[in-house]
This record gives sequence, structure tokens and C-alpha cells, in this order.
Amino acid sequence: MKTFSIGGVHPDDKKISAGCKIEALPIPKTVYISMAQHLGGPAKAIVAPGDKVKTGQVIGEPTGFISAYVHSSVTGTVKTVGLRKDLAGIPVVHVEIETEPDQWADGIDTSDTLVTEIPQDRQFIIDRIKNNGVVGLGGATFPTHVKLCPPPDKKAECLILNGAECEPYLTSDYRIMLEKTRQIVVGAALMKKVLGVQRAVIGIEENKPEAVSAMSAAVEELGKVSRDYSGIEVMTLKKKYPQGGEKQLIDAVMRRQVKSMGLPIDVGAVVQNVATSLAVYDAVQKNMPLISNTMTVTGDCLPADRQKNYLFRIGFPLSYIAEYNGGVPEKAVKIVSGGPMMGKAISNFDAATLKGSSSILYLTAEQTERKPESNCIRCGKCAEACPMGLEPFLLNKLARNGMSDELEDNAVQDCIECGCCLYSCPANIPLLDVIRIAKGEVIRAMRARTAPKK
Repeated sequence: MKTFSIGGVHPDDKKISAGCKIEALPIPKTVYISMAQHLGGPAKAIVAPGDKVKTGQVIGEPTGFISAYVHSSVTGTVKTVGLRKDLAGIPVVHVEIETEPDQWADGIDTSDTLVTEIPQDRQFIIDRIKNNGVVGLGGATFPTHVKLCPPPDKKAECLILNGAECEPYLTSDYRIMLEKTRQIVVGAALMKKVLGVQRAVIGIEENKPEAVSAMSAAVEELGKVSRDYSGIEVMTLKKKYPQGGEKQLIDAVMRRQVKSMGLPIDVGAVVQNVATSLAVYDAVQKNMPLISNTMTVTGDCLPADRQKNYLFRIGFPLSYIAEYNGGVPEKAVKIVSGGPMMGKAISNFDAATLKGSSSILYLTAEQTERKPESNCIRCGKCAEACPMGLEPFLLNKLARNGMSDELEDNAVQDCIECGCCLYSCPANIPLLDVIRIAKGEVIRAMRARTAPKK
């Protein structure tokens, strides 16, 4: 089985909720829809208090090339448009809506009928993806229509769908690969058409054999329907974290290395998540905006009957989801959005779900307590584990001594913040924390050098 060639670690899977089918969450009385739930410029709210909105209606317009439309996930009355804190406690413009029973905006197909015919008009596909606010659902939430339109001097050769879901605990991608299998494959064919590539690879780790079988069967079935589905394959990948990283997937699938500060398109690759592919299917074939996604609610301290994979709509307060699921477990001392390796601690539990929300993960004191830091013993385990080929022990030393030029020379800007170094360090040095701060400072300095002078 293929995998990336540099570094990586093997944390316990902890896929406790893997057997839990997706359940739709009921709509709360009030939702709060953020205008900043994609990479790039936040959307501009185009509704005002007192306005009536329908489910799927545009309520936020993009403000730049890298930006995305935002749609109402519910029907109801706009109560306020103003600042509200996100999960990190940062004030962001939200549209508050008092909900009513669903009335869908015109032109949206809400049926379960599978649509397999691929539109031949490339621009039609791109416009549907853009107008329906589709963004990458693998973590970065980069606007999908931009990613599918590389610069004229760059040529895509292969579309890679990330079905690795290598983070411990998370199972939402796994469940959609079982429950929305054919829709994901249709989404892959749509993106393949836009990019004009002959090959698309769906990469799934070996610890998900049911997903491998289901996706393979769907590829074979749809391959008999139309030539538009030719060239799509399922590749079983070795279980190794961070297999789902863009550069790691490209290495595993294409055996090509993306250079320092480079982009996947530099080596002919475009990487999308399987959840993004499902959103592309909905957007193009159903004219359905991206107003919902699947999230895992899990943790060792959560009882078996409360391990869930929920279909949620954007704007649901996280506290509402937790309460619906029976409340925060007594032994939980930390709540994380995302996985334990790259997720972010939630400081504001009244924050609302975003397009890219993936989990509510409950961690106990035993799981979160850091052991006392000791001196580096020069064992090199952090360097062995780093999937970017960096030397975290050196970056840590340079950062603590404020040596920014040397940090840049040693490519701190290439760190993907995967946490492999911290996971592997026997001295319990907070390598990730130190390097993440240093990386931010170096990137700001690099951008300042290239920014146009006023």
C-alpha cells in the first residue's frame, strides 16, 4: 500500500463513532450564520433586520476573488446583523435568524433522486459551484471554484479526493463514503470535467475497508453509465498520520514532491476532500447551496449511545448540539473542534457551526494534561516524524532565541502544524506551540517584504 515518503506517526484510531449512521439534527429556534466561514475575504451581509429569508437564499456576497457566497440555512426572520464571537472568541459579523418551517428558495432540488448525467458546459459547472458557496471541507475552506480554475501557466494532471480521514476520532467522512457514495463519485466526475484531467484518485486509508469497497463499487457502477466516469479509481493507502495532508497525499498518489512554499498545482495536482465532492454534487446537480455538513460528536468520556455523526446546518450553536446530545460529559475538561492532532480548542461554546465544522470532541483531564517539559536529548525523533522533512528541535531553538532569519532559512514557513513533532517528543517539549508562533511571525515578515509600497 502506498503512503507518503517522509515522516509520519501512528496514533490510535479511536474511531468510536464509525458505526453510527448519520442523523439529521432538528432546527433550533435561532441560528447565527457567520459571514467569515471560508478562507479569504469574509462575505458582506445583504440582508437587514426584519427581512424574511428562505432556506437556500443568498444572505452574504463575496467581497473579493478569494471569497464565497453565504446562504441562509433556514427559513425565518432576520433579527440582527452584527458582531458575535466565533469559537475562538473573535468577533465576526453574523446574521441572526429566528426560524420557521422550511420554505426552500426557488430552483433547489431537494429530492433524493440521483442525477448522474454530467453537464458538458464547463462554465456552467463552475458557476453552480461558485454561486452555491462551495468551499473545501477538508479544513482550509478555500473557495472551491477558485481551486478548480488554476492559472493559465499551470496545468492540472490529476484530481485527488481525500478520503483518508487520518485524524483520530473523526468519522464524518467515513460515514458519507458509506451513505452518499455515488454522489461523491459524481462530484469527482464533475470536478474532473472542469479540470480537464483524465485521472481522478480517491485515496482511502486501509483502516476503512468498508469505505474502500463501497467507493470501488460505485466507481465501477457509474463507469458503466457514461465515459465521463472513466479514469476514476480508488486507492487504498497505508494508515499513517497525516496521510490526509495535501502534500502527503500527492506524494503517496503521484510520487511527486511539492517544493517549499509551493502549491499542489505546481506538480499537476488538485486535492479536494470527499465532503467537498459531495457538496459539488449537490451544488451542480441539485442547485443546492452549501448550508449543511456532517459532524462527529465523540470522545472516550461520552457514552456509547451518545457517539454520533450528525447532519447539521450552518449556524447551529455548538451548545445546542451538545445539549441535544445529552449535555457535556462530566469528565470532559476540554472541547475541541476538529481532531486531537490539528483541531482547535473551543473557547466559546455558544459559537455557531460553520461550513467546515467537523466535530465536537470531548477530552478528559488525563488526555489533556501536559507532562513537565525537560531538556532536549537530541534523539531526533521529532525530525524523523516530521512529514515536511523539517528539524523541529532546531526550529524550537531558533524560535526561543528570536532568530527569525535563520527560521526562514530552515523553512519554518513550510510547517503544516500537524503535531507529529509534539506527539513524538520524549522530553515533552511544546514544539508545535513554539513553532506555530514562529511560523506566523516569519510569514508576516515575508509578506511585508513583498507587499506593494504605498
